[in-house]
Amino acid sequence: MSAVALTIKKVLNSSVVLARENDGQELIVLGKGIGYGKKSGATIEKDAVNRWFVPVHSDQLDQLTALLKDMPPDVIEVTKQIVALAHQQLGPLNDALSFTLMDHINFALERYRSGIHLQNKLYWEVQSYYPKEFAIGQQAVTLIDQQFEVEMPKEEAANIAFHLVNAAKNEESDFDSMKVTTLIDDVISLIRYQSMQKLPVNSISYQRLITHVKFFAERVLTNQQLVSTDPVMDAHVRNKYPRAARMVTQIERFLERKYHAVMTDEEFTFLVIHIQRNLSDGGIGKSE
Repeated sequence: MSAVALTIKKVLNSSVVLARENDGQELIVLGKGIGYGKKSGATIEKDAVNRWFVPVHSDQLDQLTALLKDMPPDVIEVTKQIVALAHQQLGPLNDALSFTLMDHINFALERYRSGIHLQNKLYWEVQSYYPKEFAIGQQAVTLIDQQFEVEMPKEEAANIAFHLVNAAKNEESDFDSMKVTTLIDDVISLIRYQSMQKLPVNSISYQRLITHVKFFAERVLTNQQLVSTDPVMDAHVRNKYPRAARMVTQIERFLERKYHAVMTDEEFTFLVIHIQRNLSDGGIGKSE
């Protein structure tokens, strides 16, 4: 069976071409030397080794053309490796990751060479709340360091992790990983402050709490909170665990002030239960 042939529509640079399939679908094709000596109308094989095929929509073309026209081939190559790692370890991701990450890496290298170091104030939060994405970010930094013979700041792992978190979400949603991470940290800080002692970061109960708060934050910021169908159970939980309920009440008031979000009864109940697990385990403080 012969390989599918693509028709080159435009050569963006020696490593990037815009091509079209027989059904009219347009693809950005990336690979070292892919566009060298080629002209519009020439054909390339879709299954060629070491090439990278990314579908694009017509409304993206002008922006992507401007982005890729002067993109260094080595940046394209290292981005390809990082995206492959991310797909392998995280599963399906938004196609836009390829371009946003490529642009980020290129700009990060320009900053590095200019001696500009921008701190990521959420570095430790990203490491705690998104460990898989952060680990890939660390692998990415190693690849960049090796490819370009540089030593990128450690915060770059968190910056890349943000791109991976965003790419895992529906492109039509209002998801913003930085806002979510900030909200997670706000909630955990309120719990830590009210507990008046360190949280048991290595316990199963704490890890479950972090996971719950992470998804809770995403639901709050995308207006998709859980809605209670059992008001009797909600009232029972509040009465049974008054200390945890008081803590969640403070979180509820904070959300209204800072985020103009009203916590639903079901979200309130689940958060009480997760905090109570820590209280009962002796991690945050003594149970009622």
